This record gives sequence, C-alpha cells and structure tokens, in this order.
Amino acid sequence: MRDQILDAFPELHEHAKPALLFHPRLGDPGPGNSSIGGPLLWPEDEPWPTCSLGHHIDGAPPENGDVHFDDPLFLQPVLQLFARDLPDGHTLPGGADLLQVLWCPNDHPDPPDAFGLHWGPSLVVRWRSTIDITNVADEQPRPHTVTSYYEGLPACELTIEAVEDHPCIVDLPEETVHLIDEDAEAWGNEIPLGSTAIPWLTYVDHMGAREGMKFGGYPSYGPTAPLPMACECGAELEHLFQIDNPENGPIDLTLGRGNFLCVYHCPRSNDHPHRIRLQ
Repeated sequence: MRDQILDAFPELHEHAKPALLFHPRLGDPGPGNSSIGGPLLWPEDEPWPTCSLGHHIDGAPPENGDVHFDDPLFLQPVLQLFARDLPDGHTLPGGADLLQVLWCPNDHPDPPDAFGLHWGPSLVVRWRSTIDITNVADEQPRPHTVTSYYEGLPACELTIEAVEDHPCIVDLPEETVHLIDEDAEAWGNEIPLGSTAIPWLTYVDHMGAREGMKFGGYPSYGPTAPLPMACECGAELEHLFQIDNPENGPIDLTLGRGNFLCVYHCPRSNDHPHRIRLQ
C-alpha cells in the first residue's frame, strides 16, 4: 500500500528521509559484530558505565522513594552498530565508525537525558573510532537489577534494511495537510479511483514513520505530539535511533505506555549530549 500511495500522491516523495530498519534474530554475536543486546567492543582501559540515579523498583516500599543501590548497577548493552555494516550510501555521524548504546534497564523519574515527562530507562551513547581500541575488555558486567518489562532484550544478530521513511501525521509539513482526509473511511487494499486525499487512518497505518528498531528517519509518536528539541549549542536535535519491538522479532519490551523510545543527537558534534524522549 505504501508504494501505491506514493504513486498516487508523488508530492509525498520530497518529504522522505533515509532510514535503516533493524531486523534482529536470536544468535551469538561477538564484540566485533553489530548487534542488539550483544557484547560490545569495549576498551579494556575504560570503566564500564554504571547508573547512579534513583530507581523506581516494583515492590520497594513507597516510603523509600527512589531506590539507590550500594553495589554498582552496571548498564546493559542495547545497540552496537559498525559503520562497515551499513548499506551503501549510509554513514555514522561525525566520522565515527562505531556507535554503542547502553541503558539502565529500570525506571527513572525524569533522568537528566530525558526531554519532557519521562518514566523509563536512562541511556549512555558512545561514538568511537575502532582504530583507537587496541585491547578489548574480556569481562562485560551485567546489571544486578532489571525491571521485568526490560528483560526482553536477548542478544541478537542484525540484518539491516535501507528504506525511505515518512513523517507521522502530526509531523507532516503544512503544505501537505490538504492531502489528509480525517473523515474518510480507511481504504482497503486498493486506492479508489479519483481519490484526492488519503484517509487519516490509512496514512497512519501505511505511510507514517516506520515502527520497530530503526536508525535515522523520522521519530514515531504515540500519545505525545512533536516538540522542537534544541542542543545546548542551539542546534536543532535530529532523530538518531528508535527503540521499539520489531514486528515478528525476538525482542519483547514495554516502554512507557507501550510505545517507543527515541534517541536524538546534535548534528554539529557527537560530543554534545544526546537526549531521549519516551513516546
């Protein structure tokens, strides 16, 4: 249906962005592989990151407030992506050849990297040049406490698919709003002859930002509406990575209200802090 809609409404082409869909499959990735939830190519001389924030832990007495642990709570690998594994024409920002994302797999009330209201994980993002990693850490610690709905992140190998992504309906530019008919019934498998607008639900189901694990493209939106996000340097942040359950995949996470976690980065420098938004 997506191709049919683009053929019938070619003006949507100009609003497409390149994206990479990740198709994870259970496997045994090594530190030298792109992976979801797998081991990382982590420098031996760099401490493994830990979480020092307060945590909301199921079953903890309410009077305790946010839970802090005496033992270090090590972060869990979420994504490792080597530039060499990207399809032709795709690169990592800032000349990096390796991206690593880790999180604390527990809920935090409004962690410092969150934008807007947030009750979910806190992330660490590392950009690397692999030539600088001479010795790889043999032991990779795991968190001693994991909230149940973050447990569904097994080690997975990746197939990476290059696609075009289109904005969510709430993110459509003003000049395309006339293409959406909020009152029309959703189409079936064919576009009716003479159609001059796309039913709201048809656009949402078939054209809006792609769901699943995704690099680049447009962010998906659940109950929240898009808000501009700026880096401390003044640059508008760009969508980097979306954490979501892929269709028919082995990953089973519950994020926020059951929607998506989007990671944003500054286009001016990988050294500037990332931000996250739970949709």
